[in-house]
Amino acid sequence: MKYSLTTSAVIAVLLHAVLFAVLFFNVDLTPEEPKQKEKPLIHATMVDYNSLPAQREARRKAELEAKRKAEAEARRKAEAEARKKAEEEAKKKAEAEAKKRAEAEARRKAEEARKQAEAEARKKAEEEARALAERQAAERAAQEEARKQAELALKKAEEAKKKAEEEAKKKAEAEAKKKAEAEAKKKAEEEAKKKAEAEAKKKAEAEAKKKAEEEAKKKAEAEAKKKAEAEARKKAEEEAKKKAEAEARKKAEDEARRKREQSLEDDILGTLNGSGQNGSPQNGTNAQLEMAQRYGMTVKSIIEEAWHVEKAMNGKTVNITVRISENGSISGENCTGDSRVCQSVRQALDRIHAFPAPPKECSDCRVIHLKMTPRI
Repeated sequence: MKYSLTTSAVIAVLLHAVLFAVLFFNVDLTPEEPKQKEKPLIHATMVDYNSLPAQREARRKAELEAKRKAEAEARRKAEAEARKKAEEEAKKKAEAEAKKRAEAEARRKAEEARKQAEAEARKKAEEEARALAERQAAERAAQEEARKQAELALKKAEEAKKKAEEEAKKKAEAEAKKKAEAEAKKKAEEEAKKKAEAEAKKKAEAEAKKKAEEEAKKKAEAEAKKKAEAEARKKAEEEAKKKAEAEARKKAEDEARRKREQSLEDDILGTLNGSGQNGSPQNGTNAQLEMAQRYGMTVKSIIEEAWHVEKAMNGKTVNITVRISENGSISGENCTGDSRVCQSVRQALDRIHAFPAPPKECSDCRVIHLKMTPRI
């Protein structure tokens, strides 16, 4: 007999449970030997000590064999119980399936009987309905024939009347049609005239609007052009004015620089001429020092002219060192003291760009040391 997977699992679990219980409790199934009646103790007994271990070993083996048989018997009983339970479940399942099949078969047969009864009833009803329809059709045919005869007679009378009415109607329709055509023609002409007038008016309005828009556009363009020309002219005048002012300012600055250079050159030449008359080395050194001092004063005056002094700088002294190349351009500068005043001095030097060229004979004129204090 084949068992399902569930049944096999149940049997295996039961077997393991029985074995676990046997091992856990260590059941000793060896039957107890019946107690013997006490006999009088014999004091004179002879014991063979060599046979005692063999007896103990035999007893141990007997106990083990009995235990093994008990475990086998318990396992056999568990397997038998599991098989019995599986067979009962299989039997119940088979009975349930048989009952289910029987119920399904009974339902199928009942459904077939119901369908057959319904088919027979439907067939009988259809036959009765067909017979009734045939009787009603025969009655309707007779009634239809009578009606046709009556209608035929009535039709002939009506045709005669209709013919007379049609002739009169045709005559009236012809007259009405003629009148309607005349009215429609008149109406169409009036509508065509109105449409033409409306289209002409619309066209004239569109042309007028277009003309007005073009004129407005031309006017706006002319005004924009006029405004642009005025702005361009104003801008050109301002640029020309700025250019003329810049040129005049540059010319004035160049003239002032030229005059300073000329004055400086005259002073230096005068100093050189004075020192030339006295050829002692001491006089030459004094002439160099005087020349450097005069050139330094010129440099200081040029810086002061370009210097923009603020109120916050008033009274703050800075020490300035300016390095000047042979052509008068500034090759380097250094300023110590108030940072804001030094920044202002550097900006003045950037505006100056170059000083009058220092005299070639004056080596001290290349590096000018100045102490400057702004006063407002």
